[in-house]
Amino acid sequence: MNHRTAGFTLIELLVTMTVAAILLVVAVPSFQNMMLSSRLDTSANAVANALTLARSEAVKRNQEVNFNSDAAIENADNSATFAAAPTIPPGVQKVTGEALVATPSGFLRLASASAGYSGLVMDLYAADLPSNQHRCVYLVTGITPVVCSVNDTGTGKCPNAQPNPCQR
Repeated sequence: MNHRTAGFTLIELLVTMTVAAILLVVAVPSFQNMMLSSRLDTSANAVANALTLARSEAVKRNQEVNFNSDAAIENADNSATFAAAPTIPPGVQKVTGEALVATPSGFLRLASASAGYSGLVMDLYAADLPSNQHRCVYLVTGITPVVCSVNDTGTGKCPNAQPNPCQR
């Protein structure tokens, strides 16, 4: 009569735990990089959405709306309507950012200019990612926000290329 009890032997359990530990050691850094890359994408898309919101609010209110690239913005005298870029999550840094004015006609421009702005609005990056990836938020002719993914080109920032900044 063979009386074998159900379950695992000590050897089987050790082999299984060793394989699981090796998988965790390989998977955790990749998962952390994926999460940071996702935060970077989300931040850049949120900036593009904030630009679109500033434009639509200026048209809706028929007054200028000031867009600031910093999330923490003070409007002490309430003299103007402000729209701010969203808060940047941990692990993501801002290299550059522009302050723009959305006009009632639906264009975003620099405060000192009269024509629609074309160029780099914000450069976001995550230094902890292996390839030092940047997410560049551009504005084309003061109307269309465009988000690009750029690996560090040696300059440490997004290029200010026009008219098609995402196609290099």
